[in-house]
Amino acid sequence: MRRLSILPVLIVLTLLPLSGAAYGASPPNWSHTVDAHSPWIGHVAQPPALPSLPALRLAAAAGGAGVVRGHVYDYDGSPVADAWVTAYVLDNQGKRLCGQDTTDAAGAYSLSGAPATAHGAINVGTENGDYWAMKGLAFADPGTSTYDVRPARVTWSATRGGPWGSDWQDPFFEVAGMSAAANPVYASTHQSGVGSGATVTGWASALPADVRLVAFYFYSNEVAVWDAADPGNSPLPVTVGSATALPFTFDEASAYRVLFTRPYWASGKPGTVLRLAMQNFPAGMKLGFGGWSESPGGFSTTWGGKRYTSTGPQRQTVSLTVPAKATPGYSFIVAAGDPTVRYNIVGVGPMENFQVCTLNATKTSIRRGTAVKLSGVVPTEGHWGSTAGKAKYVWIYKRTTAASAPPTVWDATKKGWKLVARVRSDRYGRYHSALLTPARTTWYVARYAGDDQYWRAYTSVRKVRLY
Repeated sequence: MRRLSILPVLIVLTLLPLSGAAYGASPPNWSHTVDAHSPWIGHVAQPPALPSLPALRLAAAAGGAGVVRGHVYDYDGSPVADAWVTAYVLDNQGKRLCGQDTTDAAGAYSLSGAPATAHGAINVGTENGDYWAMKGLAFADPGTSTYDVRPARVTWSATRGGPWGSDWQDPFFEVAGMSAAANPVYASTHQSGVGSGATVTGWASALPADVRLVAFYFYSNEVAVWDAADPGNSPLPVTVGSATALPFTFDEASAYRVLFTRPYWASGKPGTVLRLAMQNFPAGMKLGFGGWSESPGGFSTTWGGKRYTSTGPQRQTVSLTVPAKATPGYSFIVAAGDPTVRYNIVGVGPMENFQVCTLNATKTSIRRGTAVKLSGVVPTEGHWGSTAGKAKYVWIYKRTTAASAPPTVWDATKKGWKLVARVRSDRYGRYHSALLTPARTTWYVARYAGDDQYWRAYTSVRKVRLY
């Protein structure tokens, strides 16, 4: 199974409310195919904001002289060192004003440059992957505003069920609520190696509040949700340093679920048309969609505010196109869910992962006897912007009969393709072939090895026409 690490996807404040967990790693031979559960994913950029959900922002892009300080503690009251703390408020251009600090051995942090506002926010991320957030906070300017952060816990139980019920071991949780000061609060937790029984138990972090929402991600593309606003439910008070049992059991069989049914390998070039299947969303539920690149630039889209109304829990599909700006060599994440920010801090929705990879030719229309060179970019473990990753092998295949899609088996020769070359990418995922001189119109495709962050997969097909 996939090892989880790195960062959760933080869908809080005014970001697109389609959240889940985001981690990295896969065994080298893992492949993403139709009806497979989604992998957890690696570095994740911020998702886009919905135009219909404007942020609470200052009227001008100007910082201040205020100081925001405090301490970060663990559940048991011990200080949390080396946590990153961000205190900010958004201006009317979406710029975050204030700053970021790392806690010292005593768990202390101090940030300057805060403007006067009643709409401040503090985010905390710990080395073990926990994430805590508070918003609607008052920042003084001039002056000092003090906010200590210490979580409570909720204990949970869940029953396995559905098509992937026997597999999951590393769930992810989001807990949102309203503090005694009427501030929206949020906590996320990843647990590794839970039990394998039919009923599983554990705990998740929660900031002191009346808990209003709990999302249980069995996988990134499978989530069960409890909402205090639903009939028969009510907010659940939790207090600092205490553990409170959730008065319900999560049922995986009825969890919201999404998966790609096309393309087969969930990989390909920018512009690829995706078929996203959705299951267990109740009839009448209006769904929104968001997509974002995990690349450092973090390109994102809501597909023009696309909406879909579920007709019931049966499988339904929508078509979405990977934007032309999606960066090759990274994952492009697609989420579906309720397009509202619940309790003004969190949105919930399962998400799928598409690997953006390319296969290009120096020319795609040539005279007989002309040589071409093939090149492209594939995802590589550890590559992040200017940080190099691990090189990997890429295999290039060809055929002289038409093909619109890669083969659906790992050994392409079993589907009429012929191996042209095996090349090695550089540490940024870039690869290229020697000069090739096709004797007739030829279709090429490349496959690449998996690693501890990306599954093995194929590029889209590239046609080189002779005239």
